[in-house]
Amino acid sequence: MFEDLCFYLLIFAISFLFHYLWRLNLGPFLVFLNILGFIGVLVHEISHYIFCVILGVPVERIRVYYRSRSTGIAAPNGYVKPKEPERVSFLQGFVVAIAPLLVSTWLFFLCLDIFAIEGFEPWIYLLAGLMSISLLIGSSPSGPDIGFCYKRLMESPTYSLYQIVILFISILTVVFLINYSWMTFPFEFFHYIAQYITIGVLYFVYKYVFRGMYLLMKKAGKSSTINVNKITRKRHKPMKPHKLGIEEPHW
Repeated sequence: MFEDLCFYLLIFAISFLFHYLWRLNLGPFLVFLNILGFIGVLVHEISHYIFCVILGVPVERIRVYYRSRSTGIAAPNGYVKPKEPERVSFLQGFVVAIAPLLVSTWLFFLCLDIFAIEGFEPWIYLLAGLMSISLLIGSSPSGPDIGFCYKRLMESPTYSLYQIVILFISILTVVFLINYSWMTFPFEFFHYIAQYITIGVLYFVYKYVFRGMYLLMKKAGKSSTINVNKITRKRHKPMKPHKLGIEEPHW
């Protein structure tokens, strides 16, 4: 699990390196790079959209452009606009923001798995190679993606920290307690997907367990505030005779 983080950071760095190439005068190669970049942007925005659907974030629209809307120059770009961004939690925003990096990394390793299998037609290997480049180009989260995630964090820092703690506990559970060695997958990247699905399931399990514990503690706290005088037995103390107007004997 922890080695996955190294792969994500490496692909993130390679993606920024590809973005630097757009600043160079590459001549005819720039056209080829724009075409591959458009495919990468398409995967990028579809990844955002798929994770919005999975996490229950309503989407108003999704757009992908080959040219810049302001200059008309070839510059692949796009965006996914949620309907109610103010209702998106930090964890939802964070997962949606890094969705392109996750999906592109998984698909990139799928392309590498294809190269490791013999018997395919040459055009399949060529297609896998071109797709790998496209995935590397569009894998990194954009500036607006990071800004959207940061805004969600600042709007509710306490609840965001609560979500981070539950997610961390879910990850530790998968890393130290769950072993997938008994499961066989046709491709290696399915192994990683199974891990992340388990983390998501455990997150909701822990979330509702903690919520149930909180409600039980809250209910117990209310029951402990009952007036003690109403539930304790009073001792009977008979009134003295002189208070009742009865003259007591003097012996």
